Amino acid sequence: MEMLQNFFDWFFALGSSVFVPFIMFTLCMVFKGGLSKSLRSALYMGVGLVGLGLIVDYSVAAMTPVTESLVNNLGLSLNVIDIGYGNVSAAWAWPGVVWVILGIIAVNFIMVVLKWTKTLWVDMWNIWHGEFVAGMMWAFTGNIYIGVASGLILLVINMKLADYHAKKIQEFNGLEGISVVATSGTFTASWAQGCMWVINKIPGLRDIKASSEQIKEKFGIFGEMSVIGALMGTVMGIVAGFDFINTAQLAIKLAAVLVILPRMLSIIAEGIIPISNALSKFMREKFPGRELYIAVDPAILLGDPSVMSTVILMYPISVMIAAVIPGCNFLPVASLAALPYWIGGMVPYTKGNIIHTVICATLWIIPATLIASSLAGICTDLCSMTGLFTDQIANGAMFTNWDEGGNILLWLFVKAGQLFGFGG
Repeated sequence: MEMLQNFFDWFFALGSSVFVPFIMFTLCMVFKGGLSKSLRSALYMGVGLVGLGLIVDYSVAAMTPVTESLVNNLGLSLNVIDIGYGNVSAAWAWPGVVWVILGIIAVNFIMVVLKWTKTLWVDMWNIWHGEFVAGMMWAFTGNIYIGVASGLILLVINMKLADYHAKKIQEFNGLEGISVVATSGTFTASWAQGCMWVINKIPGLRDIKASSEQIKEKFGIFGEMSVIGALMGTVMGIVAGFDFINTAQLAIKLAAVLVILPRMLSIIAEGIIPISNALSKFMREKFPGRELYIAVDPAILLGDPSVMSTVILMYPISVMIAAVIPGCNFLPVASLAALPYWIGGMVPYTKGNIIHTVICATLWIIPATLIASSLAGICTDLCSMTGLFTDQIANGAMFTNWDEGGNILLWLFVKAGQLFGFGG
């Protein structure tokens, strides 16, 4: 078991931009995609993921000074540190990590064979969502079995939600044969579906036309993504109190984000198409009438222009929520990196309508922020137990984050655990 643990530690340490292409290459070869197509698919996936990571990090870095300036202007004093996706390190470091990996592989195989799911879980990286929930429950209860069970329950729910939302995601993003198993795509899609059910009952609000195409058609050059990004950057720079130079730089940076990010997604899509086609052909030959989906990274959800347009609008809104909502004890700065993936999960149901997406995202962020605040103690314990931030914790620091730290299912697990005497 130790050798297996060491292998997984080594494999995931390669980073998603390396091991995702490796998995895609292997699968494409297994499903008889051919060497040239398999290699091209793998490399395009790797290149696209690297480019996507760079542009998402770039957008967060560009907006961080704006966020900090707004905090100073508002006089906020929040005592918990936001670690953002720093929680991934804790997810892969807790003692039951191997059992969650082996467990979901076994469960997925059984469910596929019994036709209980259409999703082939090949998105190994996003097992981290279950690993973090598992680690949090281990830190909370001290019981590794409860941790493993909690992580597997989350992942199985994600698998079923991936099946449920697959057609909507495929249709909106123009990609066949895929599904998304990450919580950032499954839970937010479910949330947006519920929000849109309500919005569609409200006259006036339901009739607002605000997709990227509609905005471009109505406003001409001012509806172009580059111009929208520049205008957003200018307004935010002024609100944050920036001087002319910093405001102009922010405008160009946000324009670049809106223009470059869809190009990165198109590269990833080129990488996915060969494996999807190979799988479809293989299944038609071996299992006539059977439909299966390839689980892919939620990065594929970021392709529509409305995603990053909404993300940029949600940056300052997120800060304002943290400023005014009672019970919030941290400022979401590092966690802003989760916004693109959350919103990418919502847009298939909002149909890219930016106004509707902003409403859904705002309503999602409120409970996520409160849950992340309430679970900061457990998150800090997990960091300490896995050897992260030990010096800061010894000096009294506490940590939390949005993605998985603000997971409502995790919160329900904790509340159920408290009923059985844990955490008391």
